[in-house]
Amino acid sequence: MGEAACRWVYEFGEFRLDACRRVLSVGADGARIQVAPKVFDAAFYFVQRAGELIPKERMLADLWPGVVVEENSLTQLISELRHAFGETRGDNRYIVTVPRRGYQFVAEVKRVPIAPTSPPVPDRSIAVLPFGNPGHATEDDLLATGIPESIRHRLAGLSGLRLVAHESPSLPLRGQHGDARAIGHRLGARYLVQGTVQHLGSHLRVTAQLVDAIDGSHLWSLRVDRTTVDVFVFEDDVAQQVACAVCRSLLGTAPVDATEPPVVAQGGLSA
Repeated sequence: MGEAACRWVYEFGEFRLDACRRVLSVGADGARIQVAPKVFDAAFYFVQRAGELIPKERMLADLWPGVVVEENSLTQLISELRHAFGETRGDNRYIVTVPRRGYQFVAEVKRVPIAPTSPPVPDRSIAVLPFGNPGHATEDDLLATGIPESIRHRLAGLSGLRLVAHESPSLPLRGQHGDARAIGHRLGARYLVQGTVQHLGSHLRVTAQLVDAIDGSHLWSLRVDRTTVDVFVFEDDVAQQVACAVCRSLLGTAPVDATEPPVVAQGGLSA
């Protein structure tokens, strides 16, 4: 969206849209609303043009540049956006349909400037996010919490790294591995450790990766597979491998208690 999108946030009704971080939130507590990328694009498109009657043909061309799209795609997009805004049938607090002409965003929009400068993020700052649990198994939730805690414990005593505290806002970010740049900005961390825990019968698999929150690139990833394991031994094993990989990447060395090198795939997920 360009640097201009990071100059302010847009407030309308009970909503707040941060185009730079691509976050749509609602209420005094700023609860994030999960919407599809195209729905967010449409919301940003509307708040920039509040009060303007926008022909359907223009919206189709602007929201799907260079692509031939049927009008029903726009109709569905508007429906999803209205749902995100909590509008019901006949409720036009935000979006009004002008028959045979187009759409109009009718809510009053306030642009709130963002401070032009912010404290620099320390170059070797790192946050360990709670791991995702795609299978939603209760026993895996324990590992998805315990493994990151073990990783934090190993990294906390290392000089040269600034570890974001356990009590930080990283906890609500379980499994949210979408926009690393927004998460890193929120936490004040240059690097993020993310991962998942999966369990199938006696087989247990953990994946972890280090992400540069400046540009969202993956520096490395590793995968650990075990069968019928002692949970605490397994947590320590994974934590040691991740700590080794982090130290080699950011400090150019390994922890003093490292006994074996991690299996690391540079530039992407291991197979």
